[in-house]
Amino acid sequence: MNSLLLDLRYALRALRKAPGAAAVAVLALALGIGVNTSSFIWVNSLVLHPFAYPNLERIVTVWETPKLGAERELVAPANFFDWQEQDHSFERLALYRPWDANFTGANEPERIQGCLVTADFFAVLGMKPVLGRVFSKREEEASNPVVVVSHGFWQRRLASNRGAVGQTISLDNRNYTIAGVMPAEFDYPLATDLWAPLALDARERNQRATHTLQVLGRLRPEVSVAEARAALGIVARRLEKQYPQTNEARSIYVVPLRELTSQETARFVVLLQGTALFVLLLACANIANLQLARATTRQRQFAVEAALGASRFRIARRLLIESTLVAILGGGLGTWLASWDLEFAKVHISSEVLRYVSGMRTMHIDGSVAAFTVVLALLAGILCAAPAVLMMLRRNGAADLGETLKAGGRSSSSGAAHSRMRSALVTAEVAIALVLLVGAGLMVETFNHMLNSDPGYNPKNLLTMRIALPESSYHAPEQINGYYERVLSALAGLPGVKVTGAYAYLGTAGGFHVEGRPEPRSGETPMNVIAIAGNYFGTMGFPIRQGRAISPQDGTDSPRVVVLSEAVARHYWPDYPRTLDPVGRRVKLGNSQSPWLTVVGVSGDFKNWFTSQPEPVAWVPSAQSPSPVMKVLLRTYGDPLAAASGARAVVRGVDRDPPIYDVESMEQTIAWETSGIAGAAFAMKKYAIIALLLAITGIYAVMSYAVAQRTHEIGVRMALGARQADVLKMVLSQSFRMAGAGLAIGLPLAYVLTRVASSLVYNVIVVDVYAFAAFTLLLGLATLLATYFPAQRAANVDPASALHNE
Repeated sequence: MNSLLLDLRYALRALRKAPGAAAVAVLALALGIGVNTSSFIWVNSLVLHPFAYPNLERIVTVWETPKLGAERELVAPANFFDWQEQDHSFERLALYRPWDANFTGANEPERIQGCLVTADFFAVLGMKPVLGRVFSKREEEASNPVVVVSHGFWQRRLASNRGAVGQTISLDNRNYTIAGVMPAEFDYPLATDLWAPLALDARERNQRATHTLQVLGRLRPEVSVAEARAALGIVARRLEKQYPQTNEARSIYVVPLRELTSQETARFVVLLQGTALFVLLLACANIANLQLARATTRQRQFAVEAALGASRFRIARRLLIESTLVAILGGGLGTWLASWDLEFAKVHISSEVLRYVSGMRTMHIDGSVAAFTVVLALLAGILCAAPAVLMMLRRNGAADLGETLKAGGRSSSSGAAHSRMRSALVTAEVAIALVLLVGAGLMVETFNHMLNSDPGYNPKNLLTMRIALPESSYHAPEQINGYYERVLSALAGLPGVKVTGAYAYLGTAGGFHVEGRPEPRSGETPMNVIAIAGNYFGTMGFPIRQGRAISPQDGTDSPRVVVLSEAVARHYWPDYPRTLDPVGRRVKLGNSQSPWLTVVGVSGDFKNWFTSQPEPVAWVPSAQSPSPVMKVLLRTYGDPLAAASGARAVVRGVDRDPPIYDVESMEQTIAWETSGIAGAAFAMKKYAIIALLLAITGIYAVMSYAVAQRTHEIGVRMALGARQADVLKMVLSQSFRMAGAGLAIGLPLAYVLTRVASSLVYNVIVVDVYAFAAFTLLLGLATLLATYFPAQRAANVDPASALHNE
């Protein structure tokens, strides 16, 4: 222990003697460790611990799925009760179903996101209320009007009143008694404000053909996810034989809650973490070269220490301690940079993302992040010292001692082995930098393409707002249709408004039948069904390719009609638009019992912003398929948000009771939907810039050191007749040999890793040959820039000054 303390004091003294080199090393490692710590905060919060529930690894979701299909499906009630009775893999199973309700009785009506759950729901998640209680099994079965509210709702709408338990609130014009308040960490399903009992009547409990429920379960401690899947598979086969009409070819799929909630973001977050590790490797290669150079200049010092009795291992250990101290200092500074980056990110994350991405709200630096940073710093310290330590351990003590002491400090060469090691490190730096530049560049290019892709409509100057009609006041179709007709007509008269429309998402069609054709094939892509009102196509900017748009004449008593997107037309009429015009054909959306609809038009495609692929859509008149909840659209001449207050007042003038919410421009909606990709692109840009800076500074430092070490040799060459151009060419050629080797290694490595990265993120990254060439050229020019100044310095060496000691 005393020996280690002496080595630590010596290492601190050595760092104080070279403050410049120490500061450069600390800063480089701070950047490398900082980006890794910052990335791990996201991994820790969004992937490893998206929820704060105890024993999260035992909480799973259970789904039905066709054996031939890839999509998970909701659960039929009767199947669930059979699982509960026949399988014993779970401590508890609970049902839940989304439930949106109008909250009234306060100053402003509000649309509340709720959830109907069975009594075991809270026990499955393993959390208790901070105030009051959860509801009981008896209250669930009797459908008592009790409700458990979220911590956010309690703060926002109940003013954090600790006496709120026992009070009543009005939801959809029905009074509910508040039974309890859940803690702030309880947030499932995401952004839920309250939970009420899910009561199923006898008819629903025996239903197998309708799939409307979601299932949450807590596994027994001794049961794994794989074992639960196998056990439920046996139950599924038993139910298939018992109920072939509804359960044929159906299976049961168990998905851990952690995987379900993080699958959309996990791949991108893990990809960023992998990229950050490459940044750290580049920083370590930089510092390793610096450490190797410093160890070379201290050869005489080490020789004297060895002469006084210090072993090679003792000297190597001292080098390792110096490197570890630098890494720990870099880790501390890197943690500060990561905390600053976290605060910056939180400020710029939209409130919608915070609500709907699990773990986002609770991101912080905790013990696991601190432990990760410490381990990373120690590993970085070892990597940085490894070349110098290896060179030290390979030395022959007696022979090297004599040679070094005889040289008297006049040797200009650091040895062939040291030169090869430095060259290898520079080659590694260039290769890693190229991998980072190419990978980050391709991903940024792909992400920017996603962000700027054509959605098929015009999102500019488009104001959106949602309206939810209370069922107690608007239960008849003609009441719903009449309300939205009055609202759209009134909004169209606002100053600055061009045109108005509205739409409601009705879900996906269970099938698509074309008159005169066989039944649809299994595995068909689900088709989105959207009910529209007003001049929807004109407001959104969707072009009508064939036929006509849905008009006000397509009312309740008119023949039922539909407008299909071009994606549907191309799929079901392969010769579209040349022949077999779909306009005029009759189709069914859903099963064979659904009504026939006449195709009156074909519209331009709505494109998925992530894949840029068109999505199959069928538009129907809202008058023929009314929905109490619709999204109202206003196309304005100028800034759409300037019309928001006037639009609210107009809607309130029609009826003050329905809540108006999510008032925002379409560009704002797209911005928060794509904010994850935008954040990933920004992070990749940061990593690419850091990589380029580290590569330039690393090559510059190595070449500067090489020139300083070869000053005597260069002086001799110039004294013997070498010209400045010859010296310049010699130094540049040495640099480009190392850089060329790095580029030759980095190019295939960048290609392979880019393909791997693309497979992680749904194959959206496009491998562009021109991008490879551009980033290779950029790194080559950066190498030339980093090498030119040391080479110019070498060419200006004065032979007399270089040889004055001879």
